[in-house]
Amino acid sequence: MSLLINPDSPDFRSMLEKLQPTRGYCIFVDIVGSTEMKSAGIRAWIPLIHNTFANIRTFLTPFAPLKAIGDELMFFVADAVVQETGESALTFFSGLASIARDADRIFKSVKIAAAYCCDAYDITFVPGRSDIYGRDIDLTARLLTLASSREIIMNELFVRRVRDCYATAGNKQDFPEVGQIIGPWLERFKGVEGYTPVYRLPDVRNQDRDREQPAEFR
Repeated sequence: MSLLINPDSPDFRSMLEKLQPTRGYCIFVDIVGSTEMKSAGIRAWIPLIHNTFANIRTFLTPFAPLKAIGDELMFFVADAVVQETGESALTFFSGLASIARDADRIFKSVKIAAAYCCDAYDITFVPGRSDIYGRDIDLTARLLTLASSREIIMNELFVRRVRDCYATAGNKQDFPEVGQIIGPWLERFKGVEGYTPVYRLPDVRNQDRDREQPAEFR
């Protein structure tokens, strides 16, 4: 459970002094066109959101989303948890690539931001709720604003870890998307000092294959 920020706690000051960053992976996955699809009526868009969220969770198993923000899922996976599960930046990236490029009549396309975070704190301001705060969390949200449908936008630390894992992988043929990463280019974000190197996994499809038939629950 995240550290509750409660200034009335008698040991609040000592806990705050001991607080250290929690390094790990922050991921935002946002449904594309989620506002427009709601014009079709609730019986049409409820299954679309359900199925899209289910598809996201499938490719990011065993990790659960930290929270849903409207039509967007946020994940934060600490380094310690990654090590326990035997996952890596490369398997994260592979799962995200599958999510980004997967769309059908029963779920919507998405856009994704992924960052490796050094400035993130496992704290909450709401009793009984887990959360994460920090400069790198805000940066990940900013990265999402650059993404188009079926794309992943990434920070440099995330890409570096993906490429390091890929370099030592004995099954490189299973991860063709690594070679399709483009960048870096420099972006300026509101509230972020200086320029941020940004990388992209672009959409390789020539056209949007989403079909707009009513969806059904799987």
